[in-house]
Amino acid sequence: MSGQKVVFITQARMGSSRLPGKVLRRVAGEPLLFWFLRRATTVRCCSGVCVATSVSGENDEIERFVERTFPEVHVARGPEEDVLSRYWQAACETGADAVVRVTSDDPFFDPLLVERCVAALRERGADAARTLKGEFPVGLDVEVFSRDALRTAFESATDAFEREHVGPYVFQTHSSDFRIAWVGNDGAEWPRCRLTVDYAEDFEFAERLFSEVGGMASTDEFRLYLSSHPEVAAINLMHAH
Repeated sequence: MSGQKVVFITQARMGSSRLPGKVLRRVAGEPLLFWFLRRATTVRCCSGVCVATSVSGENDEIERFVERTFPEVHVARGPEEDVLSRYWQAACETGADAVVRVTSDDPFFDPLLVERCVAALRERGADAARTLKGEFPVGLDVEVFSRDALRTAFESATDAFEREHVGPYVFQTHSSDFRIAWVGNDGAEWPRCRLTVDYAEDFEFAERLFSEVGGMASTDEFRLYLSSHPEVAAINLMHAH
């Protein structure tokens, strides 16, 4: 895979069932999507970033925000519920040979972990790579697909859950059909915390963490702060699973 084009694709839409409009809701003075894309554009192994949103008119605001604030980021628009089709369309539009997937409600994701996952895909000759569940807090998940693996999922997945959540066809229901590189935590242990944004308490947590540590702090700096401030980590733990 060396020399091939790796594109970081994230899904975003205004119609979140729990918090409508959350991706453009402000935290630490900027929309949540601003912090996510600032982070995404620092991933060294990716030659491009793409926001995959839907054709629904309410998502025009997302497209305008990205074009105005991150003109180098491509916007692809596809089906509202069939997110797998959105990803395949985005991969085709950007000419991706491999695709990184991190959802846009994970503003604390680790660029170095993304790079580890891409390296694992390349070095192990795998079809896909993924962080191991249980070894990282929710919100640090990374998935990487070769173009062929993503195409196979797009063409073959029939279950609505597989279409909506993109990864299950490759990593769960048909994992035996793919060479998968699983990536574990090779660093310090994380305290119990939740690093994704889905509820009002998650925004309160994000506001506190960004204010105290900084929106562009390293993920390890977030970990160190939360390890020494369990009262902050507890803000949104009622939603942990």
